[in-house]
Amino acid sequence: MNTKFSINRLGLLLQRFFIENAQRELTFWAISTVVFMFLHETSMEALYIFIAGFIFAARSFRAFTYTPTGMHYLLLPATHFEKLLTAIILSTFYFLAAILVTYAIGNPIGTYLGNLILGYDNTVYYGLFNLGTTETLNMLVGFITVQAIFILGSVYFKRNAVGKTILVLIALMFVAVLAEVLFVKIIFGTTNFEFHNVNFDLSDSETLFPGVKYFGEVLKYSTAPFLWIVSYFRLTEKQV
Repeated sequence: MNTKFSINRLGLLLQRFFIENAQRELTFWAISTVVFMFLHETSMEALYIFIAGFIFAARSFRAFTYTPTGMHYLLLPATHFEKLLTAIILSTFYFLAAILVTYAIGNPIGTYLGNLILGYDNTVYYGLFNLGTTETLNMLVGFITVQAIFILGSVYFKRNAVGKTILVLIALMFVAVLAEVLFVKIIFGTTNFEFHNVNFDLSDSETLFPGVKYFGEVLKYSTAPFLWIVSYFRLTEKQV
């Protein structure tokens, strides 16, 4: 087999996904359309997209849950890069495009039914489509990063990828908060827990730490590619 990238093999992997999951996909998108009929707050709509998204991403390599399916998946005539790229396309770009389509359909249907049945006089408002450029970009980068995290969790954990990945994230957040508190204590000699908040914000510390904002921007845009690379090497080491 040609070990280089093949667009034909990538297409066959994508085709395989839709053939094997056609019924499940149709059911999920129908449910999502109904959900958006009842959600009319932008924050709740975005929350649903993120939650449904990372659950979808955490199922990217569910074939490894059981040994027979894992062996079959590893024997597919495609490279590890093509398999990972398929997971990225499906869980990130396909999912986002499809969920926005269901949002565009469900939102007006819910508004019109509410007006008809309950006597409301609401107009259709696409809150997610009316965000500012910066807010949209930040949400998009955040979504892609979250998907990358759960793709890695799907590769790394054999079972219960969603729960285990969330637990790892909680542990990392706890360590990060603890490290920040210790850092503030060492640098400033106090943590100032007034109102239960640490009176320290890296985003406002450019004068104290030159370049920290640039570092934050680099970190924001490089996290997802880094996690994809880690996922690739983890996939190459995968055994069932």
